[in-house]
Amino acid sequence: MARTSRSSARASVGLVLGAGGVAGAAWHAGALAALAEAGWDARSADLMVGTSAGSGTASVLRLDVPPSDLLAGTLGQTMGPAGSAFSEKAGRGGEMPPPEIGGRIPTPASPAMALRSLAAPWRLKPMKVAAGLLPVGRVPTDFIGDRIRRTHDQPWPDRPTWVCAVRLSDGARVVFGRDVDDVHLATAVEASSAIPAFFAPVEHGGDLYVDGGAHSPTNADLVAGLGFDAVVVSSPMSGTADSIRRLKWTGGRALHRQTLDREVRRIRADGTPVLVLQPDVDVVDAIGPNSMDPSRRADIGRAAYESVAEYLASDAAADRLAALT
Repeated sequence: MARTSRSSARASVGLVLGAGGVAGAAWHAGALAALAEAGWDARSADLMVGTSAGSGTASVLRLDVPPSDLLAGTLGQTMGPAGSAFSEKAGRGGEMPPPEIGGRIPTPASPAMALRSLAAPWRLKPMKVAAGLLPVGRVPTDFIGDRIRRTHDQPWPDRPTWVCAVRLSDGARVVFGRDVDDVHLATAVEASSAIPAFFAPVEHGGDLYVDGGAHSPTNADLVAGLGFDAVVVSSPMSGTADSIRRLKWTGGRALHRQTLDREVRRIRADGTPVLVLQPDVDVVDAIGPNSMDPSRRADIGRAAYESVAEYLASDAAADRLAALT
């Protein structure tokens, strides 16, 4: 993906959409709506890399639903024509089934995956170790994929879209749309969203897959060296320095920020500008202690929009925003 010349009418941009559960989807809606108002529409991304919640957001953007409609839907407001058409075709759904309780003795999902990660401490992935040692999830992901199956007439979007998951047998990151191309987007998003110990692993081609966030909440390193004029990273699970220092409801945000920083350094190694969007104190407060709480969706979307709009209007973001537009 070569960079465009300076005389080109449009910059080539890679978009990375990170994991984050219900809160992550609401964050993406608010953040991308603010970014669109600032001059760059996420639908124009030359490549979308989605993990978990980010893969679901990418699936809707690839249907040409504008970020403003993502936010309107999150806030419970009337959407425009594209968003309304999507919602009607998708139908009802998105209600998370309750977890199954009892009936068997919990056993680790993949001790081999945990041991492989522990055997290489220089590249240790704590979330991958946890995913291997935690019991297998039992909640099906059909409620996530069915809406995608109803709205995507083709198995995969025409424009480059990569969906990240982790193969349960050995812990390898697998990128659907790049490494595996014989899968429906809905199945890939289900696999990418299969949170360990909660959602059941998703089968494809004889292998079981779980949430790509077990490898990295963002997987932004995938766009390094691809020659983009700029990269946008929307990272719901990390956080600004102020939000992490406060130590309230931060969870693993400090760890995820470290992972993101390493990935962003790889992208910037060849001079590629990277615009990073991540929750500040107000957004973290809106998310609260449970990123899977749907009752907080509107508050998170609203806080994300306001936070990112303020950041994009600052001098700190001016150069990176200019690289997009």
